[in-house]
Amino acid sequence: MATLKAVYNHETGASPFLIATQEDLNELIIRVIELEGGPVPSIVELAINDDPYGFPHLYAGIGAESGFVQEYWDPARATLGDQAATGTTLFDFADNTQEIPVRQVVPLEIVRAVLAAYLEHGGRIPADFAELHFVDVN
Repeated sequence: MATLKAVYNHETGASPFLIATQEDLNELIIRVIELEGGPVPSIVELAINDDPYGFPHLYAGIGAESGFVQEYWDPARATLGDQAATGTTLFDFADNTQEIPVRQVVPLEIVRAVLAAYLEHGGRIPADFAELHFVDVN
């Protein structure tokens, strides 16, 4: 397991937040949900603390009941909820709203599972991990 660094930019949030255990990961999710006082849920950027450029970064939208995860690597992967859904929904990243495809939004339990896999596998989620799917980022 590697130590992760989570970055989220809010006036009242501690950033960066280091994650070495499942308890730390749970604490991050609780903190981000508690910060959700604005009109849209927040996005957290996660990377390996000791070598942030040698591993995929994750972007995780964390709302009270749902969110998404995007992994930027080659190839890019993301969570997929309702694949027939169209349009976008808004999340907040560093006080800037980001449009996220609605089809990538999933229940919070799936977001937790993907983030746990990232932590448990030292920043490399297995290629056959069922909750991440190849996506076109162009």
